[in-house]
Amino acid sequence: MSRRPTSLLNTLITSLLLPGIIAAVLGVVLVYSLVKEEYDELHDIALTSKAYLVLQVLNAQNDGLDPSMAGNRIDPLFFETSLLPEDELTMFWFVDPSGNVILRSPRADDDVFFARSEEELVTALGFRIVVVDAPNTPFKVVAATPMRERNEAITDVVVGVIAGFLLLGAFVALAAYFAVNRAAKVVAGLSAEIATKDANDLSPIDRRSAFAEIEPAIDTIDKMMARLDATIAAEREFATNAAHELRTPAAISISHVQRLRAILDDPKAVQSALEIENGLKRLTRLIERLLQMSRAQSGLGINSDYGDIAPVVTLLLSELRARMPSPELLVVSPPRGVWFSKVDPDAVGIILNNLIDNALKHAQGSPQLAVDASKTGTIVVSNDCAALSASDLESLKQRFSRGLTKSEGFGLGLTIVQGLCKQSGSTLEITSPMPGKARGFSAAVTFPVDDPF
Repeated sequence: MSRRPTSLLNTLITSLLLPGIIAAVLGVVLVYSLVKEEYDELHDIALTSKAYLVLQVLNAQNDGLDPSMAGNRIDPLFFETSLLPEDELTMFWFVDPSGNVILRSPRADDDVFFARSEEELVTALGFRIVVVDAPNTPFKVVAATPMRERNEAITDVVVGVIAGFLLLGAFVALAAYFAVNRAAKVVAGLSAEIATKDANDLSPIDRRSAFAEIEPAIDTIDKMMARLDATIAAEREFATNAAHELRTPAAISISHVQRLRAILDDPKAVQSALEIENGLKRLTRLIERLLQMSRAQSGLGINSDYGDIAPVVTLLLSELRARMPSPELLVVSPPRGVWFSKVDPDAVGIILNNLIDNALKHAQGSPQLAVDASKTGTIVVSNDCAALSASDLESLKQRFSRGLTKSEGFGLGLTIVQGLCKQSGSTLEITSPMPGKARGFSAAVTFPVDDPF
């Protein structure tokens, strides 16, 4: 079982998002640690400052009051009542050297007082507790503030940071997706461009939207296609030159054999000369087919400008009518109007001649051949014969396939037609039996026609 290829888009998105998620988590942890440390430090300083303020104020009051008037001392933190909710007010205890509480705040909780530590700030029962004293006084102050507001503030900061990271991550992920998707589309476009290259088009790859990192790979492919193009061009040139060079000797040989046959008296010698002549004629037809195939493979098929191809079809059908004047053998429907197309007229001639020759080799019955060009841009060549199976139709598309015929063909006609149709953007459809009948074979070619005006 073949392994499914890894998606470039998924790989890049994963590679970009995973480090981002790790960085976001580490960032949240770092922000939480720093904010908590600094925020706790600020609040501890504020709590300690309040405790010293209370100590100084109450100590000053204690020096100027009779001990029996201790209950009349003024609360140094009375201003908090107008600034903070009740559950956020600071609690304090003013303690004498014996550890007795001289004065406490209105909402002071004894459980919190007994949870204090003389050496350091402590957190207990949901409060932050501090004990302060001064060298110039024997008294101490215990102060405590609730942790709820402090924890809520830190939580709000962390939630805000997480929300910011999520929003940033969403924007980064979206930007990464569009950037990577664009890069993937560029690669897909290059792949599609490369896929269009074949033996008839080995031109350099269009790299206008390619990335610099892909340029070396494109250069390598271009060099490979250039070498391949040179090799194919050399082979085509050799085939064309060889075919051209063979036509003259073959024609001369036929002429000599015909002259020899004319002066021979021995019937056996005449028959031998006739067989040689027929073989040479068959060789000439093969050379002609090879020349047509060479032209088809060289890129013949499409022009840069529009032209009317209807006169070419009309001329070929007129020549065919001259060869087969009997309406019992041939039924022709000539083209009507103008067929504007970019298809090369030579390609039209080669296509139509090969379809007609192929039909003549297999034709039976009456009429033997029918050519219908009455529909603009479409030529249908039909002949009567035994119906072919689907496998026989498929094999006819292969090179050197001659079908079930005893004629001296080479099996190249439909191959040449298919090649020229592919290059010119035309379509070839072969069917057997003919539509609406139990026998026959038809080949329909549709040329791309348009009105350029």
